[in-house]
Amino acid sequence: MKTPDKWIRKYLSTALASLTVNGKSIPVSDTRIPANSNAYILLTTIDKSNPIETKCGRVWRASINIDIITVYDGNNGSRVFAEDIENEVLARITNPTIEGFTVDGVDIDFAPDLSTITTTQTIFRKIIIYNLKLKENG
Repeated sequence: MKTPDKWIRKYLSTALASLTVNGKSIPVSDTRIPANSNAYILLTTIDKSNPIETKCGRVWRASINIDIITVYDGNNGSRVFAEDIENEVLARITNPTIEGFTVDGVDIDFAPDLSTITTTQTIFRKIIIYNLKLKENG
């Protein structure tokens, strides 16, 4: 038995590599904030259920949050750039393929937008939740 966690992150990291939106390179990271970046994507929170044994093999239900973050100095900026990044992410991940698994279903949810405004920064976040039904190969 193998869990799908690292394979899901590997697929997303590859699919989102070299992501450029509005002329800006958007780094993708696994939970750690990239240094000196005011727009980035974090692959956070994988949630999964115990696999179900079926006559066709082991089936996992797993989800991952794709956390899109834009940061502005002071009380500036808007959600528009985060929305542009979100649209590019959605365009790149239309038919996921997860190494070692057959993707039997994909549902996409969107968490409520988050924003934090302080005296020194304004941060906008958009979270896409990919829910996957995966059948373990072999």
